[in-house]
Amino acid sequence: MPSSARIKLLLLVAPWVSLVVGCSGPSPNPVSSNVSNGPHDQFATRIFSAADSKKVLEIMRASVDGPTDDPAHAAVYGVRWEDVRLAASRAGRGLELAILSVTELDDGATKQIKMVSIGDTPVELVVRRLPPPQIYEASATAGLFQDKKKLASDLVARFNESMRLYGAKPSWPPLAND
Repeated sequence: MPSSARIKLLLLVAPWVSLVVGCSGPSPNPVSSNVSNGPHDQFATRIFSAADSKKVLEIMRASVDGPTDDPAHAAVYGVRWEDVRLAASRAGRGLELAILSVTELDDGATKQIKMVSIGDTPVELVVRRLPPPQIYEASATAGLFQDKKKLASDLVARFNESMRLYGAKPSWPPLAND
């Protein structure tokens, strides 16, 4: 057989040989391969009996130091400082504003949120942290020359409303990196 014919035959047969050899091995363990085989996969789905469920919960509770029934709760003073960015995003959505940046100033005591409107109007929301019970104070400017007073006042009003709504939502305190 001439060498060019051998090369053509090899190019024709090689993909089929690699396909057959590659697919003929045993299927990998689903846990180590991270492959889901559907909702009825015996390795991925386990239905616990009441006794099994009780054992698992006991093991999980035994692995935690301290109380395990600390429920989420609403903000003590009605608002949470941690919700500033979410509240700004929610307030801006109704006014067709997008957040460009969030900058923390004064060691985290002030958040400066730069936004832009759909009409390319620059907007700045400044939120200062205050001691309880007030928690924060918000002010806004809008327009290239800070001349869009209505947009600024609407943003502050919507921001305050959003902060109260997020504060009413049950939440856990932020985790500390110990």
